[in-house]
Amino acid sequence: MSTAYDGTTSVLAISFPGVNNYPTKLFGTNWVHTFSPEIVNSAHIGFTRTVWATDYPIDTTGIFGDNGDKIIGIPFPNQSFAGFTYQSMGSYVSGVGNPAYGGGLIDNTYSYIDDLTWQRGTHTIVAGIQAMRYQNNYPTANNSGYLGSLGYGGLFTSNPSINAASAGGFGPADFVLDRVSSAGATLSSVNVGQRQWRVAGYIADDWKATPKLTLNLGLRYEYDQPWVEQNDKTGNIDLTTGQVQYEGHVPVGAPVGSGICKYAGCYAPNYHQFMPRLGFAYQATDRFVVRGGYGATSFFEGNSSNQRLTSITPFIQAISVTVVTPTVDNGGDPRTAEEGFSGGTTQYGGTFNVYPQDIQPAYIQEWNLTTEYALTHTLSLQIGYIGEQGQHIEDYGNVNQYLVNGVPSSAPFYNNEYLGVNAVDPSTSIGSNSLLITESRAMMNSNALQSTLRQRLNHGLEFQLNYTYSKAMTNSLGNYALNVNGYSGAFQNYYDSGADYGPAGYDATHNLSFVPVYALPIGRGHEYLSNANRLVEEAFGGWKISAAGVFWSGFPETATGPGNNSNSYGNSRPNQYRRIKVVHRSMDHWFGTDASATDICPSGVDDGTCAFGLPASNGSGGTLFGTARNGSLRGPDYKNVDLSAFKDFQTYKEQVIGFRFDAFNAFNLVSYGNPDTGVSDATFGEIAQLGSIRSTERHLQFSLHYTF
Repeated sequence: MSTAYDGTTSVLAISFPGVNNYPTKLFGTNWVHTFSPEIVNSAHIGFTRTVWATDYPIDTTGIFGDNGDKIIGIPFPNQSFAGFTYQSMGSYVSGVGNPAYGGGLIDNTYSYIDDLTWQRGTHTIVAGIQAMRYQNNYPTANNSGYLGSLGYGGLFTSNPSINAASAGGFGPADFVLDRVSSAGATLSSVNVGQRQWRVAGYIADDWKATPKLTLNLGLRYEYDQPWVEQNDKTGNIDLTTGQVQYEGHVPVGAPVGSGICKYAGCYAPNYHQFMPRLGFAYQATDRFVVRGGYGATSFFEGNSSNQRLTSITPFIQAISVTVVTPTVDNGGDPRTAEEGFSGGTTQYGGTFNVYPQDIQPAYIQEWNLTTEYALTHTLSLQIGYIGEQGQHIEDYGNVNQYLVNGVPSSAPFYNNEYLGVNAVDPSTSIGSNSLLITESRAMMNSNALQSTLRQRLNHGLEFQLNYTYSKAMTNSLGNYALNVNGYSGAFQNYYDSGADYGPAGYDATHNLSFVPVYALPIGRGHEYLSNANRLVEEAFGGWKISAAGVFWSGFPETATGPGNNSNSYGNSRPNQYRRIKVVHRSMDHWFGTDASATDICPSGVDDGTCAFGLPASNGSGGTLFGTARNGSLRGPDYKNVDLSAFKDFQTYKEQVIGFRFDAFNAFNLVSYGNPDTGVSDATFGEIAQLGSIRSTERHLQFSLHYTF
């Protein structure tokens, strides 16, 4: 049993920091029965309960309480959290308020596992079954929070008609002018309880085929039941007709014309989770070994509660406002803070999430081939190849993205019978607004060459040196954030997932690490001062020194451009005409000072020099999608070396006092963070302006421990 807690103290009293608590309880029992010396059975029953109480805002001022929005002039019906709505002003100024993402989750997991091991000759066979029962209880929510957010992105103080480097606006200026570019909030929610069984059967055989060859053969089959809600508070949308459908029955408050889902959980079960496994180890000589293997894993990925099918009207009421942003052909249409989350033509009272009926679990295949050679009796070299491919990986998007950028009426459900502007139930009309879909169209692949030089303890020295040369590619960042710029888990153009294929945000071409440990040959029983007296022994004998170094090349970064008015969840990208030629790189000009980096071509024009340019207007109030792919740029590399020295001092009998000195980032190496990748920003390519540093400054630590 454990309880984790974290709390923060706000620099500004009007940021209303939240408090998180995570009490966890565990229970398990295991029964082993020996049928014979060759057959042993192990049965396990376990239970885990975790309670997440996260980010409930606290008003330390005593001024705002649950009337904060009313006090500052933002209409908000039935405010139930302290503070006021979060107001974001971009990268350069801290936001104020708190969106109140807070929520509670009670997660219960029951596990039932039985393994049978059978030793028969040169075969060791393991077969078993596994059943996992999951219970998730939580309030419905969306990513906007229970107090929501108003965004001031600088869109309405920008000037898209002039040179791209000067076109960017300033979020705080939009704030002063009361020009809101986005608004979203959860207006009401209910508690739901989702349930699921995951059952699996598996068998594996470790076969010592010959004295030099061992084979591993295995197969696992798993069935993940669709998540069902214990009181049928689940719904989906039929993408063919647009009809809202619910599990079991149509609830009170559902949109007029709603129907019943075909499947429990409102999406089709999947019966294709077969996971084979094959491996071998062959000792060619006394000093040379070859190993290889292939394995597949299949699983449904976790996602945010706002992506679950329980986050649907009438079990949650929310608003998400998208405004028309300014372009050369269109001045845009901002909102004001006084409009808050009510009124206006873009309001809608409900929220809808979608799973395609055939959503698939992720299917990951991995393979490797490795050789290892003993250079000496203590030194070995390992060289190998590792490959990985992922299919049906989870992504998200706006399935109601405009078919023609800048034309809201081109949204697929704009005129739909159930969801359109003239829907049979106008109170839950979506029209041209966003419709979140969680699906499985993302993919990835990775290929790597790895080498390891390992020195086992010899004359006081042991070390391991690792080097990897790799390439990882994908078309989606994934469902959660990564510390790189420009990427998104959604496609730039929902209708063209292939255009996002490029280096993955975690792709490090070169990766080097080393860990040496050396026992100094000084003191009794060692090469130097072996006959030292007690005083010399305590001062100089028995010391060990160690190091840990990590170096990797820069992560990919993605160039971003001005909005294209497509209403896509993905980031907008510019056109790319050629690679940047990096000359005179610095923190102020990470991509260099060559014209290919500093010259951003105007809309639809390639001047023969620029690497990036703005996409051309489509003549309908939007622009074309940019041709630049994800990962078209590279950020700074990372480097860090830690050093340590330590020794145990014998005091009395078996009692020991241990001393240790650690120098973290011992050489004070600076590893810079991400450069600005917005081609329309005046700070494009700058790291200094953003003050972004990945590394921490050198820290020195002294410690003692007493063992008795």
